[in-house]
Parts: sequence; C-alpha cells; structure tokens
Amino acid sequence: MKMISNLKRSRLSSLLLAGALCCGTFASVAQAETLKLLAGSTPASRPTCFMDLETGKFQGFMPEVAEEVAKRAGFEVSFNAIPFSALLQSLLSDKIDMIVAGMSPTDQRKTKVDFSEGITGIGEGIYARDDNKKVYRTPADFKGETIGIMAGTDYGRRISEMNIAKEVKFYENAADLARDVSLGRVSIGMNDYPILKGQASIGNLKGMHVVETYQATKVSPVAFAVRKGNGPLLEKINAALTSMKQDGTLEKILNKWGIQYIPA
Repeated sequence: MKMISNLKRSRLSSLLLAGALCCGTFASVAQAETLKLLAGSTPASRPTCFMDLETGKFQGFMPEVAEEVAKRAGFEVSFNAIPFSALLQSLLSDKIDMIVAGMSPTDQRKTKVDFSEGITGIGEGIYARDDNKKVYRTPADFKGETIGIMAGTDYGRRISEMNIAKEVKFYENAADLARDVSLGRVSIGMNDYPILKGQASIGNLKGMHVVETYQATKVSPVAFAVRKGNGPLLEKINAALTSMKQDGTLEKILNKWGIQYIPA
C-alpha cells in the first residue's frame, strides 16, 4: 500500500508540474502576443499632442495615429509627458520605447534613433503681439530683434545659425514662450505652425496673432522614432502607416485635427 501511495503521489506531482509548465507556456505566449510600449509625448503641443487635463489622457493627431498604428500592428501604447528637448535622451536611456511627437527625422537625429515613414509635412510658424504691425515674411525680417523659439526643434538650430536675429532665446514649454511674447521680452515666438494655430483656436494667444505672411524655411516630415536597430518594431509601424495611407485613415485623422495631409 505504501508503494502504491508513493506512486500516486509521484504521478500527481508530475501532473501538477506539467500543468504549471503548460500554464507558464500559455502565459508566455499571451505576453508575446501583446507588446506594450511606452511613448514619450509633449504635454502642451495642441493639435500635435497634448494632455487633456480633465481626463488625463493624451490627445492630438500624433497620439491618435499612434493608437491606430498600435491597433493594426498588434501592440498597446501608453503615453508619458516629456518636454520636447528631452525626448531623444529619454528614448536613448530606455525610459520610453518610442517618440510620438512633432519630431522630424534630421540627419543628426538619424545617427541616434530610427524613424518611421513620414506622417505629414510641417513647417515652422511665428506669432507676435497684436500691436506689432511689422510684416514678417522670412528670417531676414528678424534682423536686430530678440526672438523666442521652442528648444530642441530643427528649425530653432537653423534660424540661430543664420545669425540674423539680435538674440535667439530657447524655451522648454509653449506657455513660457507665449508669456514672454505677450510681455514684449521677445518680438516673436516660433513653433510648429499647426501648434500655433491650435493655441490660437483655444484662446492661448490672447493679445497676439499668428503671422500668416511668414513663409516656413522648410517643410519637414514628422515621424515616430524608436531605438536604433529595432527593425521588427519599425517594420510593424511602417506597415500599419502604409495601410492607413492607402485606405484614407491617416488623412481622415489629420483632417479631424485641422491638419492638411502633405505626403512626406
């Protein structure tokens, strides 16, 4: 009887071990099926990306495109608020898995991270106080003036290197830049044109106006960024973006946020 009892216990142990291994295998498969990524986005860059203070959720055309890409590519994406100038370093230090913001794939950035296909083309815009009647058309009109530009932007570096303005001040957030334009500390503020239009539409540029006569120095694509060498993820993102362009979903999302689709 003792021998039979031991045999039963042995068989039971084997069954329990097999069950545990089986459950572990199914859990691993389930985890592998749903990849969860953390994206870095700027919290106050409407309509590109911004945090809705009432819901605590990220909105804008870039997060919405990212969510549709995730749906088609079979992964989940959540968002973390990060200043634009800190996005690249956050990705390089593994604090986030991808950048979902109005970032352009410049040659310098491409040496550090990999970019997806372009989502649309965007250029810089400027705004000034309503009592500033000067006509601005190109950076040549900044001569002798102190201007403010969002930090980390490719056009910020480009405008600064032109050495036309008396001084170029860089800002970490749009609210501080708008305050200094309003107070006359800088003659004009510069940011992505769609962001300026978005700020104006919700009353964040009171006493100021977007300068529609100004022509962007360059229209550049905006794209998602991932860590360098992450080919499998990039392939999934690009495949989803391609299908969204083909079936009109991308243009529909952009139009919803007042953005014209410019192939990039």
